[in-house]
Amino acid sequence: MGRLRADSALDRLLRALPGAPVLTVQSAAELIGRSGQATNEAIARLVEAEVLSQTTGGRRNRAFEAAEVIDAFTDLERRLSSPTGDTRTAPPVRRVPRRR
Repeated sequence: MGRLRADSALDRLLRALPGAPVLTVQSAAELIGRSGQATNEAIARLVEAEVLSQTTGGRRNRAFEAAEVIDAFTDLERRLSSPTGDTRTAPPVRRVPRRR
């Protein structure tokens, strides 16, 4: 992605992704306090870098997800649900999300 300018829309969006791994341009703009245009450009850079992927079709009301962030939370939840910390060696003691 190259060099990030501190406090840019891209910098703010990267820092916000763990708390909002699924977003739209509008929700991201509100989250990071930047204009729709600046946020849209930041999202485009993250899509290009394969940090985000578009989950809806079309050009309006697009939704994006940070799949690696979601996967990290899923793995954490699965580890916390097993007595050994690994659902591959000990089954979970409660319902957990499936891995992708």
